[in-house]
Amino acid sequence: MGVRVLRFLFLLLAGLLAGAVLALGYLAYAYTRQLPDLSQFDRLRLTATSTLYARDGTPLAQIASVEEGRAIHRSLVRLSEVSPAAVAAVVFSEDRRYFQHYGVDFVRLLGALYAILRGDLQGGSTITTQVIKNTLLKELAQARSLERKFKEWVLALELERRYTKEEILEMYLNVVPWGGNAVGIKGAAEAYFGKDPAALTLAEGLYLASLIPAPNARYQDLKGVRERMRLLLDQMVAEGWVSPEVAEAAWREPLVPKGWEARYDGEGNLLEARLEDPEARILRQLDYRMAPHFVLEVRRFLEARFGKEKVYGEGGLKVYTTLDPAMQRAAEAAAKGARLPEGAELAIVGLDPETGEVLALVGGVRREGDEYNRATRALRNPGSAVKPFVYATAFEEGWTQATLVPDRPLEFPDPSQKGGVWRPKNFSGTFLNREITVRYALDLSLNLPAIYTAQAIGVEKVARKLSQAGFAVKYPTLAIAIGGASITPVDLAAAYAAFVNGGYRVTPIYVKRVEDAQGQVLYQALPERRRLFDPLVAYQGWDLLKGYVYDLGEKGLAKGARIPGRVVGGKTGTTNEARDLWFAGVTRGLSAVVWVGRDDNKPLRMGGREPSSSVVNPPIWREFVAGALRGRPGGDFPPPAGLVQVGIDLLSGQPSQGEIKVWFPQGKVPVPALQALPSEGAGSLQETPPAGVEPTDYPPGSNEEASPTPPPGQ
Repeated sequence: MGVRVLRFLFLLLAGLLAGAVLALGYLAYAYTRQLPDLSQFDRLRLTATSTLYARDGTPLAQIASVEEGRAIHRSLVRLSEVSPAAVAAVVFSEDRRYFQHYGVDFVRLLGALYAILRGDLQGGSTITTQVIKNTLLKELAQARSLERKFKEWVLALELERRYTKEEILEMYLNVVPWGGNAVGIKGAAEAYFGKDPAALTLAEGLYLASLIPAPNARYQDLKGVRERMRLLLDQMVAEGWVSPEVAEAAWREPLVPKGWEARYDGEGNLLEARLEDPEARILRQLDYRMAPHFVLEVRRFLEARFGKEKVYGEGGLKVYTTLDPAMQRAAEAAAKGARLPEGAELAIVGLDPETGEVLALVGGVRREGDEYNRATRALRNPGSAVKPFVYATAFEEGWTQATLVPDRPLEFPDPSQKGGVWRPKNFSGTFLNREITVRYALDLSLNLPAIYTAQAIGVEKVARKLSQAGFAVKYPTLAIAIGGASITPVDLAAAYAAFVNGGYRVTPIYVKRVEDAQGQVLYQALPERRRLFDPLVAYQGWDLLKGYVYDLGEKGLAKGARIPGRVVGGKTGTTNEARDLWFAGVTRGLSAVVWVGRDDNKPLRMGGREPSSSVVNPPIWREFVAGALRGRPGGDFPPPAGLVQVGIDLLSGQPSQGEIKVWFPQGKVPVPALQALPSEGAGSLQETPPAGVEPTDYPPGSNEEASPTPPPGQ
């Protein structure tokens, strides 16, 4: 009787076991008959963080990709780009028999099956199965189910067949989530320690490895993670992975992840730990180290060039920008130390006059998180900063710096003006009532001679030239000769470059090269240069700008822009009611502009008075340029063939042995009998009013800071 009972029980048990095996077999078949194709790994698209680099190769900013509506901090790395100590820590913690098994660790699997019988579906994972879970089975990653386990095991075996252990480990390090929005070891290294994965220590690697099972919870428990690290170190020593000395050194390393304040004793014991900023490890969608407005402009370029799907949906771009960190620091220091009118904003831009590469850019100084880039978006009237282009256009018509122009009043019928007449004025409200040289007219920044010049050579020619230079010209009226057009600071710097690069208006460039994650070049910038003036005209314009800085000595309006040991040239600009203050200048290696104004375009006030650009802007420009070019060659630009230098009297243009040396085209050197051109003023001007002039004493953008008094001794 007893034998039969035992036999029955044995057969029952065997039947149950066979049934369980058949049930498991059926479940395995049901769950695995439709599996993702592993060939997807060859074309698997992983979103990744794009990195922006400055021109010296240092990281400038990161643009996070977006998955399911949130920023993801992940950059793909090669296994060789991760420190061996960190790799060892992760492998030991997560799958220490990784190099012995074939995708499924049967030792751990038995333990996992035992756990399943107890109702616990945890355990049994290997590095290979975690790769599957975080990629092909991502939709099941959070599910505690037999379906996921069966699929993971089958796919893991096939993954091991197709790829080497090193390739699978590299995949793992790039896809494992590390809490917050960090995915992959590069994102984790930056998120928790602010460093590259190649620089991770054994202690840092063990910390990151300890986070993997529950990164968000464990990040908030530094004490518990330290206990886990101690256990791992002891096991690594016991199993021969590290020596006792290495383990002890790792334990004594004072580990402080981002967001934490922690204090240790000399033995590596945690004495005090406090989580100060839980958000410190989170990468913003746009995370920059410096030059926020420059970075925003680069992001705008990338979106326009490649589309938002490429930038945020794929990412992984390596973007090599034009920014010079030393020059940027100089620009930011100048902006920080600037003395500005009440409520004023500021923009600074410096670019290479030969290539147009933007080397430094400050788009604002007043508000934290302000994304409005005044350097590239503020389209404002330039005031007298436009006058060098008016006179250079006249040089194309055969004029020289010694050509005489009248400084006499003129008027036009204009119903929009008080009394129906427009009477443009000089800034001082007075005039010399005589003819003076173009050079002296610019030195004093007089309005009336500039208007006479535009009238004499043709306002349509001036309008075309300004449009080619990058100014927005609505109407070809005489008002444009004294600032009645608009331009952004960066475009003004690109236009001024023409005076020192042989006559070319350059296109501003922010990005030199873009590569994808595999190093394939997606974009390569080429300098864009458009002929604006011929070289002889351009150099005369440069000479005119130098005169504005140096001719009048301590009475010069741009004396504040002078830099010892460096030759500079430039022009101020002040618009009506001091709504815009400018200084645009050039020197060897840099074309730079400083703009000051209010975003609401209200008149500026400084100490209750209307400020002048000659007081506010040149010192800021000098501070920036001197710092940006410190240690770099100075000196003047050599003149092109066909020009000769002659001394003249600034007022009359007659040859003189004085200190003012001026460049002239051969054949146009002044002689004692030089006649004025044009000979008379008001009578030769048009009698129709300029369109679009505002009802003020003088048109939009009109400027001047100077009183028209002759220089000493002349």
